Formats: sequence, structure tokens, C-alpha cells
Amino acid sequence: MNINNSQEKVLKYLAKGDYSQAINLYETSIQINPNIKSNYWYLGLALLLQGEEVAAQTVWLSAMTEATPDEFDVWMTELIEILETTAIQYLNSGKLQLAEKIYWQIIEVNNTEAETYYNLGNAIAYQGREEEAIECWEKAVELQPEFFAAYQNLASLFQRLREFQKAISYYLKMLEIQPNSLEVYENLGLCFSAMNYLEEAKVCCQSSIKIQQNYTPAWGNWGIILLKQGKLEEAIARLKTAIETQPNFIQAYLNFEGKITSHASLFMALQNHQDAEIYLELGKILVANKSFQLVVKDQILDIGYLCLQKAREVKPELRDKIDNILKQKQQPTANPQQNISQVKAPTGFYESTWEWAVTQGLETSNYINIYPENFLQVKPPITPDNSVHFSFRFGNQIKLPATFVAIIPEGKFWIDEKNFQTAIITSENPENKESKILGDISPKFPIFSPDSPENHPSKHSIFSLQTLPPIQNIEGTVAVLSGIFNNNYFHWMFDILPRIELLRQSGINFNDIDRFLINYQFPFQKETLKILDIPEAKIINTEKHQHIQATKLIVPSFPGSVAWMPKWTCDFLRKEFLPPSENAEKIDRIYISRKQANNRQIINEDEIINVLKKSGFKA
Repeated sequence: MNINNSQEKVLKYLAKGDYSQAINLYETSIQINPNIKSNYWYLGLALLLQGEEVAAQTVWLSAMTEATPDEFDVWMTELIEILETTAIQYLNSGKLQLAEKIYWQIIEVNNTEAETYYNLGNAIAYQGREEEAIECWEKAVELQPEFFAAYQNLASLFQRLREFQKAISYYLKMLEIQPNSLEVYENLGLCFSAMNYLEEAKVCCQSSIKIQQNYTPAWGNWGIILLKQGKLEEAIARLKTAIETQPNFIQAYLNFEGKITSHASLFMALQNHQDAEIYLELGKILVANKSFQLVVKDQILDIGYLCLQKAREVKPELRDKIDNILKQKQQPTANPQQNISQVKAPTGFYESTWEWAVTQGLETSNYINIYPENFLQVKPPITPDNSVHFSFRFGNQIKLPATFVAIIPEGKFWIDEKNFQTAIITSENPENKESKILGDISPKFPIFSPDSPENHPSKHSIFSLQTLPPIQNIEGTVAVLSGIFNNNYFHWMFDILPRIELLRQSGINFNDIDRFLINYQFPFQKETLKILDIPEAKIINTEKHQHIQATKLIVPSFPGSVAWMPKWTCDFLRKEFLPPSENAEKIDRIYISRKQANNRQIINEDEIINVLKKSGFKA
């Protein structure tokens, strides 16, 4: 047997996950030449990857028992090197469970290496098991007190979890190791700011500027801190400096903490040094948007009004414009007739529609199961960074809920004006006149991953409302197809249209449905509904029917969680809209720029377009 050819072949088997073939080859190699110890190490590795942990350890131990005292350390080093090399390859290629399995075995052999615990923590964290990862990284810094990367993982994770005190403690440790780290000062300042320790946050910005005078994020963050403190002139000066040091700071800063994406005009004013307009724009933003989280909540309106007052002082001709803004923001005089027609918002919830059905004794008559819960297989993204971004740490699968169609007597539907929040609401309890939302079919923005605690119905924004718009009563049966972001092409195709397929699967006769409730206005929406045989004459638009109650409300669940869809959804769309064709025309590759969009802009979009053009894309 050619040893080199055999080794190449067996490594290919391992790479492909064909462990049985690899095991057979190594066993044959050992029979031919039992003195090549690396074959034992790789045989044990193949057994381990196949799930035979005890067999793997037995193979390694049997080889080690033949070692002399001098050979033992050499052989142990060889084994660990093979395991570490394979583990890091799996970690970097996204085979996280295999990497984790190997790292645990390395720790069985040698539990004193900080690097092993660090990498094990990464493998676990990328699978979304953050608490276990924290234990590994804490062990790593215990073994190696100056392990900067492990502290960084701990600090950034606690910062994301909003456990700012813990994050601060680790960032301070990092500064002991690297006292001139701009990134550490920046994140430390953000943590202090989030806890409203504004002076400490300001010191972090100043420290960064001492290290690098033109460090734009420090000037920008300092400006935001001063905004929080109501020191407008100083804030404007710092923000101007940020723009002067980095002209494209405007685009980058539009996404600061994801909160200023719609206020580009403020930063354009800063760039052009129009002081009165700056104050005016600041005032408009702060007065109009009470959820603007860059300012402490109880200060926000005061600062907004102060901005408008300052703008009027600087430029008296803005007086009428400012007065109109303030007039528009005043609470309108209550209309007695309107108050009579306003409806009390629901105050409770059922976590699931199934819970409601069981509580009402309707689980067999009004709840139709369609598809069971299933698992969406996912892979971590390929990235040039050293770690996978927190947004993509889901492990190798995500559980999606079962699908169903519910029939709700006297059920109600509500959607807000922006299509950001919807709710399916039960009829009122005759005893206490209270109604509840059905949590699993009442989506809201922002959209979180399926298992996020932020999805819990107790966090629905409807509970912050005192009243809802007047109810429009509709006699007959209404099928609800509407969700959030109905006019967004992605959500329309993957969240909305598959609900029609669930209706089909339920066996409900479409002729028995009097109305289909959905927000539609664009040609692609009308075209797809026509293909799916939804008669236009039966459609009622949510723009004119924001809050309805029907004799019978039929509500299909979403195909998975909002923005997370199972395979059958894609199969359904292909079947309906992409039928096989023998004479398929060449399809143009198109990239749609987001330069003109209000949010989700791409900072290096020009570079991306240049790369895409090489693959035949047109921008």
C-alpha cells in the first residue's frame, strides 16, 4: 500500500464526513504497519467524529500504553496537535458541532491550555449557547490573565446582552493589557453612556482623542453625549469636528445604534454649517420622535423645545415655521364623538392560538393543524472577520413553529398605520369586557429570531396604547392575509402569500369566504394574488380597514416565524411562479442600489458593485 496515497485518500474521507471509509483505511494501515503511531491518532479521530467517543479513547490509550516515558510526551503532543489542527479547521469552516466535540476531547487530555477553552467557547457561542461560552472564556482568562481576545469576547457579549456593568469590568481589564486601544475606549464609552454615566463616557471619548486626534467615532460619540446633557452648542461643535475629520462620517453615523436612520437632513445641516437649521432639525427630531433613544427619555421633549427656541433666536425669520411645528405637536382637542367610537385596547394575551382554542373548548372545531413544527438548517456565514457576528449565531438549526388555520368567532384584526404592528384579538369576555391578543399570529416590528424572548406577546406594543381606532363591523367570513410590511417584496412573497397555501391545505372552501383582508397596492401584489385565484372583488384593503371585527375571522398562521420560512414555502413559490420551462430565456443579473433608501444603506456599496459587475450584474 502506498502510504502517501492512502493518507491523501483518508483525509478526503474525513473532509467529506465519510468516517466509515476513513476508519477502514486506518485499520488496514495499522495492520500493515502497527509502528506508525499517527494512524492510531487519526483512527481515534475518525471514531470520535462518527460519535464513538469511548472507542476513540480506547484506540488512543492502547497506543499510549506502549510508550516509554520519553515517548509518551512526544506522542501526546502529536495527538493534541492533530486534534487542534482538525478542530480549528472545522471551527473556521463552520462545522461547529464537530469542532466542539474535538475541543472537549483535547480538554480531557490536557485541561491547562487557555487557547483550547477560548476556541471551545467560540464554537459554542456560534451555536447560540452564550452562557456556556461565557464559562469557557472565563476559564481561558483564569488560565491566562492577559488573554485579550477572551476578554474581548466577554465584554462584547455582555454589552450586547445589555449587562453593561459586567461589560465595563472586562473592557477595563482590556485597557490594562492594551492601554491605547481605540476600540476598547469607544465601546467602554458606549456602555457608560447606556448606563447614563455621561461624564465617564465623555472621558472615554477624550482618551481616544488623546491617542488619535482625528478619531471620528470619539468626536461623534462625544457629540451624542452632549446632546444627552442638553449642551447643544458643544454637541454641534463635536459633531462638526466628526464630519470634518471624516467626510463620509454622515453615512456611517446614520446607523449609530440603529436609531438615526431617517434623519440624514440633520447631518447634512451639520456638514453645511447652517447653525439655525441645525437647531431646527434637532428640535423637529426630538419633539416628533419620543422614542429617540439617544436622549434620556425624561429630557427629550425639553431638549427638543430648547432646540427650536435656539433656532428662533439665531434666525428670527424661522419663527412662523417653528410655531407651526409646535402647533402640530400639541395634543388635539378631544372630540367627544370620536371618544365614543374609540375602542379600549386589549390588556391581555394568549401565548398561542392553541392555548386560546383549548381554553374555549374549540381545539377540534376551530383549530386546523397543517404542518408540524420543523427545523431550519442553517450555516454560519463566511466572513473575513475573526468571529461570526452576533446576529448570525444560531447554531446549525432553528426550530420553526407548527402551522395552522384558526377560525375565531367575532374575532378582531388591528394594524397600525405604518404596518409595523398587527394583532389578532379575541371577542370580549362578557363578564369583564376584556379581550386578548393571540401572540403567535400578532407580529410586530422589530423582527427577532424565532427563539428570542423579545417575541413574547407581553412585549407587544399594543399594550402601550389606551385605545384603538373605531371598529368596522363586517358581517360574514373574513380571511386575514395581512401581516407586517405587506408592501415589502420579501415579506409579501415569503410571509404573506404562503398563508394562502395554508388556507388551501385547511380544506376551507374559498367560496365560503366573503372577504380577504390584505394591504395591496403595487402591481406585483395584484399580479400574484390573481395567479393564486384570490378574486379582486373580495379583497378589502387594510388601509381602509385598520380595525375590523367579523362574524367569523379565519386566520392562517405564518409559514414559520416572520421572516423565517421553512423549505415548503420556497417549494410553493417555485411551483406557483417559476414553472419548469424548456425554453428559459437568459435572465439579467440585477443589483438594486440602496443609496437612496432611508435605512439599511451599505457603506462600501461602490466597491460591492464593482465586484458584482465582474459576475455580470448590472447596478
